[in-house]
Amino acid sequence: MRIDQLEPTPSSADPLEIPLELLESVRRHQSHLSALIVSLRAAGLDEDVVEASVRTLVDSYAHDLTVAIRTMMKEPHHG
Repeated sequence: MRIDQLEPTPSSADPLEIPLELLESVRRHQSHLSALIVSLRAAGLDEDVVEASVRTLVDSYAHDLTVAIRTMMKEPHHG
């Protein structure tokens, strides 16, 4: 899924500047998401199942990202 396929459509699809502290996490989750989609489609699963599985992974990532951001904000150089 591309950013321009998201519903609701994001207000801006400009590239994001990802802080170095989060870069590894972003890369890991992108890799997992891509692999999940390929695997589910290769298994012949219905697109609704693929979408639900992607949503579950994205929700998990949102949690991980929130924890990482909170940790970063507690560091002295972030405020």
